[in-house]
Amino acid sequence: MSANTQNARRHDIDALRVMSFGTVIIYHASLLYGTRNWLLNSDEPNRLVDLIHIGSHPWRMSLLFFISGLVTASLLNRRSVDDIRRSRTRQLILPFLFGVLVVVPPQAYFSTLRVSPDLSYWDFLKTYLVSQLTLQHMWFLVYLWIYVFIWSIALSRLQGRWPKISAGFAALLRGPNLFLVPILFLSILRIWLYPAFGETQDITRDVYAHCLYLSMFLAGALLMNQPAFWQEIDRWRWVSFSLALSSFLVLAIVFIAVPREHLSEVLIAALRVLRSTFQWCTIIALLAFAARFANRPNPVVKYLNRSIMTYYVMHQTVIIIVAYYFAEAGMLDLWSFVPIVLLTALICALLAEMKKFASVAAGIVVSKLAPLRGMPSKPPSSEAIG
Repeated sequence: MSANTQNARRHDIDALRVMSFGTVIIYHASLLYGTRNWLLNSDEPNRLVDLIHIGSHPWRMSLLFFISGLVTASLLNRRSVDDIRRSRTRQLILPFLFGVLVVVPPQAYFSTLRVSPDLSYWDFLKTYLVSQLTLQHMWFLVYLWIYVFIWSIALSRLQGRWPKISAGFAALLRGPNLFLVPILFLSILRIWLYPAFGETQDITRDVYAHCLYLSMFLAGALLMNQPAFWQEIDRWRWVSFSLALSSFLVLAIVFIAVPREHLSEVLIAALRVLRSTFQWCTIIALLAFAARFANRPNPVVKYLNRSIMTYYVMHQTVIIIVAYYFAEAGMLDLWSFVPIVLLTALICALLAEMKKFASVAAGIVVSKLAPLRGMPSKPPSSEAIG
């Protein structure tokens, strides 16, 4: 990877980001039909649908934080650390607050409506905002902001040593160590921290999640401009793909064949190591194959990449509302899975277009009023999430 390549836009990362957020929609829609308790559940849960959870949950959010680290580090080519921190605060905290206060409450309301059909939204909202406020999927935005803040402080303190640390980390991940070191680290987290803390989505007590996702974010930030790392994952791409596929197949077979209550402590520990293997090898395989086959401009990816924030903020609420009306019509069975995913994507696309139209209209108004108030005529720009 030449210096010119480092400074060029990484279309493969854009493609992976769009793909990852697409899997979030599919994953959350699958929770309607699996055996896990969620905001809304089908009356006909299907254990096989849980395979979507097994096949995506270990790596999906880890990859998103890794990509976010890559993208954040790439901004250093044209921005200062302070500028990046300020822009990320604007891009993440405002949608987070809007999401928690406006977008998330309908999820809980429509979930409650099935058992309390006479409850008005305003009566629900008064209680919810005072005593039942939850983050739901908005946790990703505030966690990412925290990690950007930590990264910016670390970079400021280690400015002179950061390139050496980055190069040393890339050198560590060579040969078999590309797999052994990260899998060992992830296994330690999964075996010792996860049983004690779980994933709580409580910012102050989410020890396991912070150790995992902060590590992924920092790893992405360190490795973005390290050609040796990208060459190494390309060299091992088929090995990582084979390990990811085989580990998933074993996890799926055990899930189908062995009831949870019959798993011994030793087998549970072994499965956690296997999940860590699946997690890291999937991330490496996706990064490697995307760099090889998706590193060119794509109009669809470019279009979706600009709307990622809207899709992410709105998708879960859209899923719940659409699923509620499917349930009311007696149609919330497995056959509704694909229609709900497609309707969610369509509604999110419409909302994204409405947001773009509103932004353009606001920009025109600001440009007209700015000379009268002595303000700059150009509104601040925004970037895609990540």
